[in-house]
Amino acid sequence: MARGGVVLGLLAMMLLTGCVVSRPVSSAPPPATLPAAVAAPSQRALPYPHGQWMLYGNGSTRSPYVWVWVATGATPPPAR
Repeated sequence: MARGGVVLGLLAMMLLTGCVVSRPVSSAPPPATLPAAVAAPSQRALPYPHGQWMLYGNGSTRSPYVWVWVATGATPPPAR
């Protein structure tokens, strides 16, 4: 019974005093948003002896970046 009395006492103390949460106040400004990186045309193709990786898209939700392998001698897909 002593254990139940301790628990009941803690609950009564919490109800009577309430719970207080304090957080440290920060005066730092919010972080700046970074501009989206745009791949230059020279960075959109990575050549290899048997073909090349080509980067398509602009990184938006409508046109996400997609790497496409184009074998040497093949015609690359049209730009979107």
